[in-house]
Amino acid sequence: MIGAKLSRVAFVLMICLLLSVANLSLVFAQTKPSLRLGVNMDATGYGAWLGEPEVRAVEFFAEQLNATGGIKGRPLQVFAYDNESSPEKSASNVKKMIQRDKVVAIIGTPITATSNAAKPVAQEEKVVNYSTSGSFDPNYADSFCFASWVHTSEMVETIFDYLVKKGTKRVATLCATDSTGQTWFEEVNKAAKKYRLEIAGERFNVKDLDVTAQLAKVKGINPQALIVGVSGAPNAVVAKNFTQMGFKIPYITGHGNLSDTFIKLIRDFQPEPLLLPGAHYVVWRELPDSYPQKKLMKEFTEAFEKKFKKEPDIYAVVATDAARVVAEGMRQVIPEGPNESVKLRDAIERIKNYPGIFGGTYTFSKDDHRGIHKDAALMVQVKDGRFVMAR
Repeated sequence: MIGAKLSRVAFVLMICLLLSVANLSLVFAQTKPSLRLGVNMDATGYGAWLGEPEVRAVEFFAEQLNATGGIKGRPLQVFAYDNESSPEKSASNVKKMIQRDKVVAIIGTPITATSNAAKPVAQEEKVVNYSTSGSFDPNYADSFCFASWVHTSEMVETIFDYLVKKGTKRVATLCATDSTGQTWFEEVNKAAKKYRLEIAGERFNVKDLDVTAQLAKVKGINPQALIVGVSGAPNAVVAKNFTQMGFKIPYITGHGNLSDTFIKLIRDFQPEPLLLPGAHYVVWRELPDSYPQKKLMKEFTEAFEKKFKKEPDIYAVVATDAARVVAEGMRQVIPEGPNESVKLRDAIERIKNYPGIFGGTYTFSKDDHRGIHKDAALMVQVKDGRFVMAR
């Protein structure tokens, strides 16, 4: 009897000791210095519909990561700044985060112009800057820049692969005169030459409230499809005039419009069919269970929905993948400050076959700072107010 009591006492003491050790370990873990990550996003201004969900996604990723012990016991601390969709503000944000907040990496921006403005600052300071723009080019000598998305050039090729399979011989383009539109104009014309399709194009200003004159010229060449190079509200102007003028050809636009916001924007005058190059994540429920990243996509979606009571869009996915890649690099080298970001850059270049929520895998190298390519893209269309695989 006495032995049994002693055994119980010893058991209770052992549990108390284990709890004390666990609590002490937690205290030690919590006192470890944080790993600092900057977020430079277009949270307001004309790029807000892209930047705002991306800020939320990175902060949610850090919250989840820290709840499971951080990176080798080090919490990930996020410093988020709004560049107001201004290139000048974007550049000053990057300098401030590096020099004042001592971040070891920065994620952003989704707009090409604000990404281009951040690039020389990050390069001069030798700090990793991970753009979330599909048109930004991170590949150059001694680059400290990375970029998410399949590059616009390969998204355009995804469109042309689809058109060629459908027997299309003649296309027209209507691209804006802003930086995004210029990229699309160049890439579409380059692809048309590569795929040997006839092409004619018109341009318009993003502030135009009517483009019927340009569309009338387009209609005169009798194209079999129209490719529209612009994102957001200006695209709605084109779509409205396109529908009003009775076009009966595919309306194809860019991946910068892969959002429910865009679908709602054109709901009353949606072209049919409306096609876009997209990511496997956008149609993840249609993917076979054998698709390697489907489980990852499902887990991410469920966690996001539980937190925010709504489904994530592709921009949240793109920003989350950028944060995941940066965190994986941090896990390998634990950079202590901006002066050790070069170690982080080199670590990311060593990442191979890293599964993306976007779809596909990321494989980086010294010469490839995007890491994801055309095999991660596919054509989607809008049906009954949602994105589905293109048929």
